[in-house]
Amino acid sequence: MRLPRFIAALAILLALTGCGRTVTGSALRDPNLPGIALTSDGFGIIAGRPDAPAQIEIYTEPQCTHCAHLQETDGAEMKSLITLGLLTVTYRPVTFLDTGDGYSAKVAGAMFLAATHGTSAPALQAYVATLWGHQNPGGSAPSDEQLAGWAADSGVSGEAVAAIRSGEHAVDTDAMTQTNEARLQDIRQGEAGTPTVYDLTTNALVDIQEDGWLSKLTGGRQTT
Repeated sequence: MRLPRFIAALAILLALTGCGRTVTGSALRDPNLPGIALTSDGFGIIAGRPDAPAQIEIYTEPQCTHCAHLQETDGAEMKSLITLGLLTVTYRPVTFLDTGDGYSAKVAGAMFLAATHGTSAPALQAYVATLWGHQNPGGSAPSDEQLAGWAADSGVSGEAVAAIRSGEHAVDTDAMTQTNEARLQDIRQGEAGTPTVYDLTTNALVDIQEDGWLSKLTGGRQTT
C-alpha cells in the first residue's frame, strides 16, 4: 500500500527529528524548595525553612572583600544545606562602605527584589554568591542589566529578573543600614565588622575561621 505523498514526507521528518512540542512561558519555582520571607522589620531576608535545625544571621557589605571570601569558600555548601532544609540564613546587608554612586545600596536593593518576587531560597543564596563573586570594591556599581543577568544565571525567578532589570525600588537602604548596623553593634558589643555570622539558636557569634563551622552548626549532617 502506497502512502500519500504528504504522509510519507511527515514520516521521514519524524524519523529524522523525533517527537516533541514547544513549551512557552516562564519556569515555575519548585514548591518543594525552601522559600523566602522578610524579617518583621523588613530589613532582613530569611532564606530557608522556619524549622531548619540551624538558623543564622549573616551581616554582609557588598564591597567587603572578606564577605566575598565567605561566599567563595562556603556559599555552595550553604546553598546545599538550605536546599536540604538543614540551614536557614537571614541576610542583613549594610552599606557603610558606600561611595557616591551607591554601589552597596544598589546590590542590596537587587537582593531584596529577588527576595520579594517569588525566588526560592537556594536561588537567593546562589544570587548572593554570584553578586559577591563579581565584586568590584571602590569601583563603579554594576548596571541594572548586569544585576539582572547574574540573577538569571543564579536561577532567580523571571519576575524578579524583570524587576531588577527595570531598577525597581525594593527597600530603604539608609533605614536598612541604620537598623542592621545597630543590631550588629549590639551583638558585637559596639563593633560593626563584616562578615558577621550569628547563631540565632544559641544567640552567639559563630567563628567562621573554624574548620567545619557549617557542619558543626548542622550537627554534622551531610549535604549530599
